[in-house]
Amino acid sequence: MPFGVLQEMPGVSESEYRLVEQHLGPDRPPGLLAHVAGPVEGGWRIINVWQDEAAFRRFQSERLMRAAGLAAQAEGFDAGKSAGFRSITVDGTEMPFP
Repeated sequence: MPFGVLQEMPGVSESEYRLVEQHLGPDRPPGLLAHVAGPVEGGWRIINVWQDEAAFRRFQSERLMRAAGLAAQAEGFDAGKSAGFRSITVDGTEMPFP
């Protein structure tokens, strides 16, 4: 069942987002169906749709955590902003279609 993740990152700039992105690597993560990211008032928002929750959890543990850690070591990245990070997930059961 498709699994959606909405990430709200108050205070995060495009350059900080790009620092994490560059450490993720160029290939599309297995199971990622859609990725949208962009600025919102006062921060950055990412919306991803995954094939299922397992695909997201694999990406999160195998790639995202490593990329965020590497970005946190880079000049221009404020690791303290990660404390304000929040994520909302949708598992598809609340959708009105099969």
